[in-house]
Amino acid sequence: MPIISLNRTDVFFGRERELVRIRECLNDPGFVIVTGMRGSGKTAILRKLHGENPSRTTLIDMRCADIREVHEGIPDFRRIMALARTVEWNILIDSMPPEPSAFREAWKMSSMYSMGCAVSTTYSRHLLDLIEEGIPELAIVNIPPLRDRETENYIRMKAPKFRATAAGLDYIYRLTEGLPLFIDSFLNVLSDGVIYGPALLEENFTAKFQQIAFPWMVELSQLSPVEKRILSDLCDAPIPEGAVGDEEIEGLELRGLVELRGGEWHLTSKLLLRVLTELRKQVGCL
Repeated sequence: MPIISLNRTDVFFGRERELVRIRECLNDPGFVIVTGMRGSGKTAILRKLHGENPSRTTLIDMRCADIREVHEGIPDFRRIMALARTVEWNILIDSMPPEPSAFREAWKMSSMYSMGCAVSTTYSRHLLDLIEEGIPELAIVNIPPLRDRETENYIRMKAPKFRATAAGLDYIYRLTEGLPLFIDSFLNVLSDGVIYGPALLEENFTAKFQQIAFPWMVELSQLSPVEKRILSDLCDAPIPEGAVGDEEIEGLELRGLVELRGGEWHLTSKLLLRVLTELRKQVGCL
């Protein structure tokens, strides 16, 4: 039996400082970018904010909508916007695609109706630079990964039946980089009644890799063949700046998958490297 369910949303861990900062920024300047690594808990934070005051907060998942449709107005949304003119209202937009124009549309919408707006997106310095160029006033709140002790506490709260050695807990922290989504994905394939050490956890990771890495697999499925080739090449070594065209790599940079450091392109995450390496090993390609 799995230790936890991926559908369980009734447990929220920490992030008090980030929540306070987002609440402050919703009041002034009124438009907030909530960013962080993929799986850091941005969606959980927006759901927490919505749950605190659902009668005056609207939560929109952009994986299931389009910013133009939202701005043009669905009937229920028009009613919400009318209310926003007379009462304090916040709109929370989750998983915004990495398109600067979409953020400008969200900012125009929030300004037009005088409401606070928090928009979440995967961290990309390049994307944030482009957003800041087009929006006069905004705040950026970064959601960091959990630290080692926080990861241990998160696991004990989220999955109280899970048992592991100290080395096993350290293995999970190093593998997942303290990202709650991937901690959950890993725990979800384990069973209670077992004491897990690094060797057994590694065995489970390899055997159930496709389930654990599902959030990354969804992201990779949306990439072009050229983008997949670049990621595959980066598994072996950094790519010098200029070795690939700007257009070829810009999409990956905006998605927060690659970054430029010291004149070379790198993958942004050791976890991403492990996922890509394992994928190539098991499937033969990306």
